[in-house]
Formats: sequence, structure tokens, C-alpha cells
Amino acid sequence: MGERIMRFEEITVVVQGPVQNYAARAMDEGITQRCLQSIRTYLPGAKIILSTWENQNLDNLEFDELLLNSDPGSNIRYFTKPNKPKLFSNNRQIASTLSGLASVKTKYALKIRTDNYLTSNDFIALFEQFPARNAQQSVFSQRMVISNTFSRKYAKGMPVAYHLSDFFYFGLTQDLLKLWDIQLLTDYDLSQQSELSPGYPNYPIDCTQMFWQEGLKNFNHHTKLKHLHDLSDEKLIASETFIANNLIIAEPEKIGLALCEKFLGKSRANRTRGKCSFYQLSDWSRLYQKYCDPTHPLPNKALFILFLQRLIYVWPISVETKFKIINRTKKMRHL
Repeated sequence: MGERIMRFEEITVVVQGPVQNYAARAMDEGITQRCLQSIRTYLPGAKIILSTWENQNLDNLEFDELLLNSDPGSNIRYFTKPNKPKLFSNNRQIASTLSGLASVKTKYALKIRTDNYLTSNDFIALFEQFPARNAQQSVFSQRMVISNTFSRKYAKGMPVAYHLSDFFYFGLTQDLLKLWDIQLLTDYDLSQQSELSPGYPNYPIDCTQMFWQEGLKNFNHHTKLKHLHDLSDEKLIASETFIANNLIIAEPEKIGLALCEKFLGKSRANRTRGKCSFYQLSDWSRLYQKYCDPTHPLPNKALFILFLQRLIYVWPISVETKFKIINRTKKMRHL
């Protein structure tokens, strides 16, 4: 890994979310304890802030600082039918993440979920590995390392912009804190709208797109996604340029992240069909070469394998998605 620039003592880890005994969400037994222990193992000397909810059993959980937040409850982003609101925990994630980051005193911060854990500190090597940046396109003070899980290059077989994971962030505390300084979301009020969801008959934007869209406003990087696949006004180029100059996206095993069971086994996120729709480090390397460092060598074998996988599993789905949107257009909007 070479000589390390930073010391572990310069890092604070914000572990956010419910702990493993939270009745409202199924979690792997002992996963939060495993998360906290893994931080002690792979980041000895780093401070741990557990940012969770009031009235939980914290037995056998070892941390340096505890933040017990008031639960803001779930939020409604859209409706699937006039009487079926779609509930999310976006406000819970904003509240626990922002509370934790606001308490960080160190130069660097790592944000991780309570149901994930570390298997190495390889994300630090990645963070220090790619110095070239275009100053005009550098939104953050330094790049941020994020997981590729749900950092989608394609969704429903079609290209998407700013569809970036919310699982794992490592970077300068000032950048993470500013990114997560987001107002709690108000419910989508169907009585005041003419559509079941924003952008209907297209699919609504994903939660990850929403988080990044809102957070990047704090950096004067404005993008307004009308729907999941909105690429108007060169949004895809803007997204790729942003990713190349401000992020490093890599697979969990390459940053030292382990996911909980619901994202493993036969889950969509762990099958080839799902994985190859995500950005891979090889995809990011191509963007880095294109927008930052023309001399950067490309992992051509990995890119060729990705091409074949997407040819089989991803691109054919786009035809099905387009037909679904046509059918949604034909249907009565129920309102």
C-alpha cells in the first residue's frame, strides 16, 4: 500500500442507523457489534460515533460517543396507487447521518451503516491513489470513496445520472458534513398533485439520486432530475464529470466493506445481473482517464467482461422498460 499519508487517529467513523435489535427492521444477529469491532480492528485509534435512535438496547456495543436521536419517522415520496403511499426511511437516514457528522472533530470521516462492517482499510489506499483532478469540476475539496453497491450506471437497463450509493462514504469531514446538510423531506401530497409520482409516467427518481441532488446544492452543483432516467440537458455528461473528479467508486471487497445478509446470497444486488448494472472500479477508471488523466492505464480485460455481462443482462431490459413506460402512459393516471 506504500507510505500512508494519514493516521488512523485523524479518522472518525460515524456508524448510523438502528442497532441490531431494532424491532422495526430485520437485521443480522449481532451485526452492529460486528461493525463496531471491525472498526477497532482495521482502524485502531479512530474514534467511533454511534448515531442511532432513542430507546434501544445498547448492550455489548462498544463506541466512543453515543448520539440518541429522536426518530423523525418515515416519509412518503410517491404513491403506487391512490390509496397506497410508498414509505421510506430517508428522513431517518438524514437525521442520524447529519447528527453524527456534526459531532466529528477529526479531519477525515467515514460514514457506514450499522448493518455493514469493515474487512480491511483498503479504502484509504484508494483515497490516496488518484491525484489528478480538473479544478473547474472539483466540487469537493478532495475526492470521496464510496461503495459501488447501488451506484448504478444503469437502472432498468437504461443509463442513469447521479444514481450513487448511500452506504459508505470516506473523505474530508467538511465535505461529508456539507453533503449531508439536507432538510428533512416533506411527504408527497397526492391531493395537491396531478400524478401518482413525480415525473409519471416515467419512474420516480431513486432515493440515492434524491440524496445527492439535494446534498450537492450545498456546493452550488445544481441538477434537477425529473425522473429516474432523466438525461436531458447533458445530465449524463455532468454526472460522469462529477464522478470522475469528486468520487472513487469501487466494489465492497476493494474498499474493505462487508454487507449484511440481505444484500448477499441470491439477492438481486449480489447476482451478476444486478452487479453488472452498478459502476465498477474499472468503469470509474475509464472516467478518470477520460476526464482527469489521459495517461491512466485501463483494465481492459475487466471492461471487456463487463461489456459482455451488460450485453446479456442489462441492455435487453431497456426494451422492456420502454414498453412499460408506454403502457403507463396509456393508463389512466387515477387522479
